[in-house]
Order: sequence, then C-alpha cells, then structure tokens
Amino acid sequence: MNLGMSLTTENPCTRYALDVVEGRRATGKPEWQACQRHLDDLQRQGTEGFPWVFDEKKASKIYTWFSYCAHVEGPLAGQPIELLPFQKFDLGCIFGWVHKDSGNRRFEKAYIQEARKNAKTTILAGIALYLMAGDNEESPSVYCAANDKEQARILYRGAKAMAQKSKDISKRLKIRNYAISHLTRGGEMRALSKETKNKDGLNPSGAIIDEYHAHPTSEIYDLLWSAWGQRAQALMTIITTAGFDTDQNPCFKEYEYCKKILAGVITNEQYFVIIRELDEGDDEHNPDN
Repeated sequence: MNLGMSLTTENPCTRYALDVVEGRRATGKPEWQACQRHLDDLQRQGTEGFPWVFDEKKASKIYTWFSYCAHVEGPLAGQPIELLPFQKFDLGCIFGWVHKDSGNRRFEKAYIQEARKNAKTTILAGIALYLMAGDNEESPSVYCAANDKEQARILYRGAKAMAQKSKDISKRLKIRNYAISHLTRGGEMRALSKETKNKDGLNPSGAIIDEYHAHPTSEIYDLLWSAWGQRAQALMTIITTAGFDTDQNPCFKEYEYCKKILAGVITNEQYFVIIRELDEGDDEHNPDN
C-alpha cells in the first residue's frame, strides 16, 4: 500500500489501522472495513469533494486528555487511564478528522458496537468530560442519554466520579449530584431519558446514547437529533453491544445502516462507524491479541 510521503504512520490511530488491514491484528470484517476506510480517506484528504484532513495533533490531544482522567473503580481506581490500541483508533478517528478550513470535527455521529467488558463506561465518561471541559465550547450542553433514568444516571455518575478523581479536570468544573457545569464557560452536563420531565429547548454540543440495543424505540435518539445543527461541531456518540431482540429494534436498523457505510453501499462522510463482531465461523475475537 502506497501511503504517500506526508503520512506519519507512527500515529497510533493510523498504525492500528495498518496493523489490521495488513493482517497483523485479527479482527472481524466490519472492523477491517473501518480501518481500510481510515486509510483510504488519508489518501484523499483535503481533495476536491473531500474537505477533511486528519490532524494528528488533535488526535493526540484526546489521548493526552485521557491520561488526565482517572479510573474510578477496581484495582486501578485513582490511576491515570492508559488507552489500548483499539481505543486509540476509535478516539483518534472521531477527534482527529477535521475540516481543512474551519478545523471543526468531521464526524457529527459515531456508532460504536463492541462486546461487554471493554471499559465502555470509562471511555464514555472520558468523552463526556472532554466535550464538557476539553473542547473549548462556550456554554457546552452534554447529555448522558439512555432509555431509562437509571441507565442514564449510571453514565452520568461515572463521569461525575471520574471528574472528582481527576485533579486536573475537577478544578475546571462545578460538580453537583445531578449536573456538572464549567466554571468559566458555563453550560451543563446531565442525564437524559424518556422519563426526564423537561426535554424542551435542547441545544446539544454533545450527546452519548448508551446501550442503544436496549431502547425499544428511537424516541431519545430522535429527540436529540431533532435539536442537532445549532453547534459548529456537536458530537453524538451511540454505543451498544450486540443482541437485538427484533429487526424492528431501532438499534438494529442503525446497525444495518452503519454496515452499509462500511461496505461502501451508502456514503455518509460525517458518520464514524466501528463494529466489532465475530465473522461467521469465528470463535474468538480480540483486537489486542
């Protein structure tokens, strides 16, 4: 593969993609396609009809951010987070691709599907806090969204606990039981579910939809997406595990749409997709083997 003289393959995001595409890491087909998409986009970055470029400094910024975030539970509680290679790929793509002129993020949505026990809540909490405190957004409005109140609060409480344990982050924020605000930029992070009473007037700069496979309807997704477009680089992150009860499940429909993006059947340049699943006949899958 000819990567061109301008490409720095030492960037963890691109290095991971190369390792997958060239067979040094075993993954399922959809993850391979996501890595190939990144490499293909590097070849056409900044060209006519594709106004985005991969900014390695911005990708590195999100890695650095997580080094200031602390684990909140288990034997590593209180210690800085060390991202794994597959996590650096996801985060590097989401935050590293930007418009060549404005510098605003390319991706307005990210769909992440992976197995349980992949530190999902830890990564989501770090993203939520970055959107709240590291994104330089004035009056940020970040929603930890789920189908029910308790699931939404799990993510919010994870972000709250992480902020409290992370000295460099906590000093930027006012942390309360049900909302977090920035000390100088204002704004608010809070939980959001179908049980939330006042859902009018949303102006999200960030939203994380947790456990989307457990949503019986697309009510929360639709509510948030209907409020999109008022911010220059708002980011919606949808995360789920496999296990759709029916093909009428809204997450299954999103999954099918995302699979078509990876396969090149549908073009959506502002939707990042990563699907980690077994190929038919496989009995093991670990991106970090």
